[in-house]
Amino acid sequence: MLFTLAAAHSFLNSNEVTENEVQQSLMDNLVTDVEMGPKWAEIHQALLPTYNALPKNSQGLIDHQAVRYVLHRMFVQKYGWYIKNLEPSGDHWHEETPEKLEVAKVKEWVPTYLQDLLEKRLHHKGLDLKGLVQLALSLEELVSHEAKNRLKTAYQIHDFPTSGEMARIEADDVVRTWYVSFLLAGNFSASSPEEVHSKKAIFARRYSDWQDADNWLGELEKEHYQGISAPTFESNFDLVQKIGERYFRFNDGECRALKATMQGKKAGRVRLSTFYKKSLYSHWRFTEKADYLRRLGALDDSDPQQPQVIMANYMMARPNCLEASGLYAICCRNECEDLMGQLEGELKTSMAEPSRILQMVTNMSSDTVVAPRALSQALQTRLREVANLHGGRVPIHGRLFAQWMHHAFPRECPYPHEFGTTSPQTPDEWMKETGASDSSVTMEEMQQQVASDVCQLDDNGNPKAGCNEDEDLPWSGAEELLVKSTVVKSLGEPEVPMVPRFVKEPEDAEKEKVEAKSSGSIGVIVAVLLSLSLAAALVWDYLRASANSRQSKGEVLYINQISSRDLQSKLLGCQKAMTVWALASVAWMMDLLDTTIFSCSMFCGIVILFGRNLQLGFGPKRELHKV
Repeated sequence: MLFTLAAAHSFLNSNEVTENEVQQSLMDNLVTDVEMGPKWAEIHQALLPTYNALPKNSQGLIDHQAVRYVLHRMFVQKYGWYIKNLEPSGDHWHEETPEKLEVAKVKEWVPTYLQDLLEKRLHHKGLDLKGLVQLALSLEELVSHEAKNRLKTAYQIHDFPTSGEMARIEADDVVRTWYVSFLLAGNFSASSPEEVHSKKAIFARRYSDWQDADNWLGELEKEHYQGISAPTFESNFDLVQKIGERYFRFNDGECRALKATMQGKKAGRVRLSTFYKKSLYSHWRFTEKADYLRRLGALDDSDPQQPQVIMANYMMARPNCLEASGLYAICCRNECEDLMGQLEGELKTSMAEPSRILQMVTNMSSDTVVAPRALSQALQTRLREVANLHGGRVPIHGRLFAQWMHHAFPRECPYPHEFGTTSPQTPDEWMKETGASDSSVTMEEMQQQVASDVCQLDDNGNPKAGCNEDEDLPWSGAEELLVKSTVVKSLGEPEVPMVPRFVKEPEDAEKEKVEAKSSGSIGVIVAVLLSLSLAAALVWDYLRASANSRQSKGEVLYINQISSRDLQSKLLGCQKAMTVWALASVAWMMDLLDTTIFSCSMFCGIVILFGRNLQLGFGPKRELHKV
């Protein structure tokens, strides 16, 4: 008897992306004239406000870390996508070996690799707005490529051809198979239509929010298929792209419920015991260990006796994210991004006077803050202290201002930890790093934490006797600026008005531009003169070698002249040198070779040529001798 084993089709295989695909994605967006397309205009408009407000370098461009920041902000605001390793503190690709880059299922290297490719083409001078749009479009194209591969896998499982039309009921079936793989981060496989139907039924029973998630998809399908009686692969592909781009709106419902549930005496914080108590006596599952919460940046242990969970940080932490794609995760949206967007749109600069910021923030509202409001004197003093540290103006993309925003909007803005002290790790990544067997506490450990807390609330919602908890939020004086994550100065030190180390004043930046332009012009003139000098020297050397060659063909040679064979070799060397000079000049004129490197090469060529001829001798010819 013969048995036929059907190979299971896994959606994980659809997640693969190679270096060639990444390179091709970038090249497509560099060589294709897409600037008039609606997608380009949409991304351009989304990036423009933040780009205008970011600090620029002497070339009028934004630097490496600022590129990551603005792209991260755009994808989070637009789609709720946390592109893996695109966080401004997540640039680890340069630490990886080339062998690791070949592992296609590990996508964390993709954003930095793309950025590195583009920056190399631009000689690491920085990026302008057009370059940002090209990077964003390249990343979106890779996400789209992954979604299409998953849809093809779904078609294969259902034995549907990707060409031609299908019935609406068949389209619903195949799209839901894609949807289940989306909710399971691609960890889904089946070898036949019967098997996939069975697995989807099991998933629907076990997935707690399936009914709401399925209803949301149904509404989206109703909107998408309006006027389409016979869906095709292309129309289904358009639908799954919409799912990826809009799912964060559905996810926001649970995020808001979580935000409303967790309240404490300190704004934006709940005691660790209260955090675990919710897990013990409600449907919420808050089980992360304190060490894991600390690594995520979600634990405030400034008072070791009374650790508290920072809810804005916890809500956006990886345990609460849907790893929907190999390239991005969908997390609770950072509501502070909306507030920062308002500031950037109004200020249109990277630095502003504290009085102007205070006026704007006073009139900004959120889910938990009603505007207009009167900011506390302590909060106003903090902002002026930040301004004093930077010569009278506040850098709005610095760590201290982000901390100030956390104090002004503690339930919306996450607390900005100092660079390198936290990491957005998944539970598996944290366990692998620490060697821990689990990232969750046991039921007994939660009960012990709850029982040991002297600041538990009584039945009336008031702290029990012996609790000495204040309402003030912690403040750290360490500053870090976006352009480079380096501590500039601590607010605890004597206040000395100073200009930020990495953020230029507008007039200084303009002055640098003029100086750079002037020095660039001088450099070009020097390069041209050196190039022409080397060309003249090469022509002279070639003509001299030709004359010597013709003279040496007889039987008489000068005693101090080289042989005929050597002269022929020298002629060939001159020709090669002239070819190299021509290629280098063309490369420099096409901006493929840096001016400084080109000038140095021309100068070295002149020195080498002069030295060689000096060695051969330029003196008067000696007396002739017969051979």
